[in-house]
Amino acid sequence: MREAIGSLIGTLASLFAASCCIAPTLFVVFGVSAGGLSSLQFLEPYRWYFLAVGYLAVGYSLYNLYLKSWVKEKIFKRPAVECACEEPNWTRKLSRGITWTALILLVFATFYPYVLTKIYGG
Repeated sequence: MREAIGSLIGTLASLFAASCCIAPTLFVVFGVSAGGLSSLQFLEPYRWYFLAVGYLAVGYSLYNLYLKSWVKEKIFKRPAVECACEEPNWTRKLSRGITWTALILLVFATFYPYVLTKIYGG
């Protein structure tokens, strides 16, 4: 469950990081008036902080999902013990899906302003 929470935090951070650039573009693409979208510009100075929090949260989720058991087995020489308290398989799949979606959103939010300036020559 911690992986899903970390992934959701990463997703929210990526949405906040991209809100200054992606949100106005999406509004214009879908035909919503762009008159009040300049109010999202105040988030631009905080973009890198949101991205850092997002990458840390997704990194934590990836560590818990993929590397934690490997580190216990290979580095600390402790066998991975299967217990009855282990999460069901569907929650692990859901956590992995959310984590990979959050990572894709973060990468998109990181490079979107640069791609947009190359497209429109800003």
